Amino acid sequence: MSDARAKLLSLAIATFVIGALGLGWRASEQHAIATHAAPPPPGSLTGELADKIARASETARGFLRPATGLAELSRLYHANGFFTEAGACYDGLEKLEPKNALWPHLQANILAGFGRLEEARPLEERAVALMSNYLPAALRLGDIQLKDNQAAAAEKTYAAVLRRDAANRYALLGLAKCDLAAGRWPEARDRLRQALVGAPDFVGALSLLVTVAEHFGEAATADEFRAKIGKREFVDFPDPWLDELSASCHDPYRLSVVAAAALAAGDAASARRWLERAITLDATAGTYRRQLGKLFFQARDFAPAREQLEQAVRLTPGDSDAWALLVEILGAQGDTTAANRALADGLKQCPQSPVLHYTAGHRLSEAGRFAAAITELKAAQALRPNEVNAGIDLAMIYFRDERIEEAVAELQAVLAAQPGHPLAMEVLARHAINSHDERAARGWLRELRLQPRVAPDDLKTIIGEYQQQFGRLPPP
Repeated sequence: MSDARAKLLSLAIATFVIGALGLGWRASEQHAIATHAAPPPPGSLTGELADKIARASETARGFLRPATGLAELSRLYHANGFFTEAGACYDGLEKLEPKNALWPHLQANILAGFGRLEEARPLEERAVALMSNYLPAALRLGDIQLKDNQAAAAEKTYAAVLRRDAANRYALLGLAKCDLAAGRWPEARDRLRQALVGAPDFVGALSLLVTVAEHFGEAATADEFRAKIGKREFVDFPDPWLDELSASCHDPYRLSVVAAAALAAGDAASARRWLERAITLDATAGTYRRQLGKLFFQARDFAPAREQLEQAVRLTPGDSDAWALLVEILGAQGDTTAANRALADGLKQCPQSPVLHYTAGHRLSEAGRFAAAITELKAAQALRPNEVNAGIDLAMIYFRDERIEEAVAELQAVLAAQPGHPLAMEVLARHAINSHDERAARGWLRELRLQPRVAPDDLKTIIGEYQQQFGRLPPP
């Protein structure tokens, strides 16, 4: 072999050895980082979750795939509420994969959830710097900055989101909050109105518009926004990196909460997926079957809804809401016999349930059995005095039987419990018109005009009835 060829071979061997040593050193370093980061499993773990964590821990502490094992371990801990252990994993993953924005983002989510904003902020800043096009991280950073009294920084963060997504309602909401912090009330109102353009039911914007309207002394407008909100709650922005953790969740209650949030966000498919997983994890709990049955019922898919509700009341016979929903589903199917039987069984299991007594009273009233209906409706009232549906039904029965004073008293009680209740006001307005009491009718019409929950068509119809009865339009 020539000297030249020998030198080349020696160089190649040296290069290989150096590379192998480098790879070995890197593998050894990764192994050390992951081994140090992987926390000991909590002693409370059992079943499939304990097995998965044990396997992930073994992988994380091995030499072949420590980062993969540590990532799986972090998901299992985070998804199941072991946040301290998940945080330790994220500390190691940030060292193993310093250019991956996922790890600081998830770590920041945990810290912010515990109010540790000063620790969360630099982590989320790093996530945004690593992946500026992942808007949930930027939105989360803006929220952290705003809560940490850094409105100027938050304003820049939200503005950066809008440069990528000009209609992002969460960024507009964030900027409106910055405006309010600076006392810029007109600007805040403009941004909130803009946020409603593509999402007129956006609770976040509607809630702030209530505050803005009250600031400007616009009480009727504030009431209108409250009426639009109703019983709906604020739904946070989607965060796929965080949301996908649910696939690793083994806690059925947590999955039911995730399902409720998904349903509120309009994602019925994901809600169904998480509820079915919760049922798989705990087949003996009727609560999750009730939630799934309600989901099917809302989709007008009666057969699976009935199946889930029948199993729910079998598993949890004391769940009056499940019985009431089952009765409603059976009624929607036209199976009156089964509905009556379920109602009787439900009342036997839950004799103190106001919802079941009301359901019984309402069904008896529809069947023309008014004396029995009154008994059930009064029982519902006694069990839940602030619930007004029973009072409305009682008033209708009393009007039918010409027990006028009792009917009016029921409606007045409804208004005392829920001021501005539109149906009670409409019935009282019609009663005044039919009784030729023009003064009272004008008063109720004034109230109805100020009530944003009254449908315009209903108001128009009542005004027409007034005109027909008294021969003139009511004063504006």
